[in-house]
Amino acid sequence: MTTLTNTLAFRVPIETKKKIEKLAKISHRKKSEILLSWIDEKLELESWQIEETYKAIALADAGEMATDEEKKLTKAKWKVR
Repeated sequence: MTTLTNTLAFRVPIETKKKIEKLAKISHRKKSEILLSWIDEKLELESWQIEETYKAIALADAGEMATDEEKKLTKAKWKVR
């Protein structure tokens, strides 16, 4: 596990807090452990999405987009209308 170095405090709705506490109790884990896991997963996903978006923008700026024919073939392959 990552070494803890700072405290981050934020408000959550009462129901959310209760759900976190219930999950911690039934999973025998600390609330902070659960939340850190979720935060890390979300940060990883968001970072990946942003990185891929910038890559796509760079390709579009470079004119490397699929042709209409390529789009038709891909749609046909995956049976998309």
